[in-house]
Amino acid sequence: MKKSPGWEKFASKFHDKLKEVMLPYKNKTLQTARIKEIIEKVNDFRGQEQWIYPSDHCINHTNKGACYCAETKNAIFEKKSQGIYRVL
Repeated sequence: MKKSPGWEKFASKFHDKLKEVMLPYKNKTLQTARIKEIIEKVNDFRGQEQWIYPSDHCINHTNKGACYCAETKNAIFEKKSQGIYRVL
């Protein structure tokens, strides 16, 4: 799938903070709802939580608006199944 440069830049702006926030969950498998709960507690994401998706930061999944890290060693998540992700 071809990425959209504008959306990639938007998703990528959350990467560093998201990686930091998810570090305590490394190697844990979480549902999207739990990841969203974690994101909603981060002040830096206030008002933009709805735009942060684990699927945008996956090593084995991508979409048009994915972060630069998608499908690279810099990814934050591995998609295990629909709505289930392992934190890398």
